[in-house]
Amino acid sequence: MGRGLYETEPAFRAALDECDALLRGHLDRPLLDVLYGEPKDTALLDRTAYTQPALFAVEYALSRLWHSWGIRPGAVLGHSVGEYAAACVAGVFGLEDALTLVTARASLMQRLCEPGAMLA
Repeated sequence: MGRGLYETEPAFRAALDECDALLRGHLDRPLLDVLYGEPKDTALLDRTAYTQPALFAVEYALSRLWHSWGIRPGAVLGHSVGEYAAACVAGVFGLEDALTLVTARASLMQRLCEPGAMLA
């Protein structure tokens, strides 16, 4: 998710690095390891507790990248985790609070849904 942008776009990299630092007390593995590490680390993306914070971080980093390009949306919206990213970008709450909320939500969903499954 976003590896090419992480390697080539300073604004995207800075935003993901910031999310990684802020998540250090919330996840058992560093976010950047989960996104770009060894297969044993990236396999964690199959678990909701890691998927949702990773999705949020990539969405937030994309917004920071677009901002660095001069893109200023008149409105933002999202679905599921994207709603939290949109709220953060809109200034409803700060990045640290958003990551805390998303990580707590993801952890609860992981624990409450096991051994269930998702259907689309």
